[in-house]
Amino acid sequence: MVRVIIFGAPGAGKGTQADLIEEKFNFIKISTGDLIRAEIKAGTDIGLKVKEVLAKGELVPDDTIIQLLKRRLAQPDITSGYVLDGFPRTLDQARELSHLQVKDEKAIFLEVDADVMVARLLSRLTCKNCGAIYNTRNKPPRAAGTCDECGGLLETRLDDNPDTIRQRIAVYREQTEPVIAYYRQKGSIHEIDADGSAEGIFARIQGILS
Repeated sequence: MVRVIIFGAPGAGKGTQADLIEEKFNFIKISTGDLIRAEIKAGTDIGLKVKEVLAKGELVPDDTIIQLLKRRLAQPDITSGYVLDGFPRTLDQARELSHLQVKDEKAIFLEVDADVMVARLLSRLTCKNCGAIYNTRNKPPRAAGTCDECGGLLETRLDDNPDTIRQRIAVYREQTEPVIAYYRQKGSIHEIDADGSAEGIFARIQGILS
């Protein structure tokens, strides 16, 4: 089984590339954020505990995230491989993830200039109902202001403003640099220029995964 890990600051295009990898290689895309939200929505024991943690403004414990990830990986649709979008974010998470053995691991770091990421995020729209993400620059909805998936209202996130975005990028880089260094040491990271079209970036990723 192959594990693909997509790294990149907000606006680097992680979600878009993870979707393309899933479509091309049949590697299941897994977002730990989605796993957490599903538990909360279902009202499970884990979901109730996580809801309390998040309500206090605290981070979900690493062991809880790993537990959810293990459960997801045990499902029958995970056959040839999977793509992780948004995990690991910290060195401790990366070390925990390494305990889940795979045949091959590819860590892909999307490097993008901060100004480009700011421009991308200022063009982002999110469905208020289902959470689907669009971009007026390169992934617009079929009907303006309306989600293609569920017909929900599309809106701009309150924190998608230049100052806040730059702060999020700075925090991400500070937090994730030790993780990137960890995968460099393992020899499994591929750092690519992620400026340009989604198709052009994916062509570079295909060269890594093929």
